[in-house]
Amino acid sequence: MNIKRLELPRWQVTLAGLTLVLVVTAGTLAVRIYLWASIPFRGYGASYAIVEIPAGTSLPRALDLLVERGIVHRFPLAAAWMRATGRSHGLKAGEFAFTRPMTPGEVFDKIIAGDVFYHKVTILEGSRSDEILTQFVRSGFGTEDEFQEAFNEVSPIAAIDDEANDLEGYLFPDTYSLQKGTSPRAIVAMMVARFREVFSSAMIEEARGLGMTVRQAVSLASLIERETVSTEEDPLVSSVFHNRLRKGMRLQCDPTVIYALAMRNLYDGNIRKMDLSIDSLYNTYRYAGLTPGPIGNPGAAALRAAVEPADTDYLYFVSMNTGRHHFSRTLREHNQAVWDYQKKPYLLRRSGRSRRAGRGN
Repeated sequence: MNIKRLELPRWQVTLAGLTLVLVVTAGTLAVRIYLWASIPFRGYGASYAIVEIPAGTSLPRALDLLVERGIVHRFPLAAAWMRATGRSHGLKAGEFAFTRPMTPGEVFDKIIAGDVFYHKVTILEGSRSDEILTQFVRSGFGTEDEFQEAFNEVSPIAAIDDEANDLEGYLFPDTYSLQKGTSPRAIVAMMVARFREVFSSAMIEEARGLGMTVRQAVSLASLIERETVSTEEDPLVSSVFHNRLRKGMRLQCDPTVIYALAMRNLYDGNIRKMDLSIDSLYNTYRYAGLTPGPIGNPGAAALRAAVEPADTDYLYFVSMNTGRHHFSRTLREHNQAVWDYQKKPYLLRRSGRSRRAGRGN
């Protein structure tokens, strides 16, 4: 019995081969797409990476930027996959921070959602405005000229202080979260708005009840802020200044001398006895009453203490070199406190150094 071999036409064999190749290729490609799209990736070595997506960035360019920073794997069909999944439009501009492995979909969802990175800038209480503006310039948020122009624009506080010729005292110290590219004018406006929020209408009324304008209250708060690091002492320091003002006594506040020197670029970090005679209306050793304006930007505790002083009859205070002060009612008590907490410890330290030097010889 003869068995006849069944032979397929050549074209069918070729077609079958091509079909197999296509199936294998498609399967391989599907696996590659699946692995690229589903496995979180992290190609940067640091603890985080920040990528800036400029305004108007196209999808291919965004992919290039992300690949360059190690956020996603390079993949020939990446753009096609993004389009197929509806992620080719709506990319937001800004800086984006990545701190963990993420899938390409998660990366683009973050960018489309506008989950941008915010730079935190912390302004210390009592800082002078020139120090604050310099800090923002060094943080990359504009030029000195741009900040100075915004600082000289007094319209944001004109309604409560019509004597202001700049915003000294009204740049509220806080931690500000800012996107890259935030303008100096917007930053200054944000700080003034924060001041207006803290120094409420109720506090303005309290100041008026004490016979003070807003400018006077903020000026007093700036002195309080620079005199003590303890917010618990703020009302006590405030009471001393209020009491001295009522009696027509000079405030004799060292930070006002520092401010007067700084305005003339003469402050080198030290204050000397001769500096107490500098001819400036900000020098409260030489001129009675409050300073013409704030000497810095006070925080919430100092602002409140200025309009809510403690009920005392203190007229003096001196540092105990512990971060706290000793308060006195009379000059005699004050002189004794100066001896106990300043002069005597200094002489003891000096004599101790002399004895050690003598033993060394």
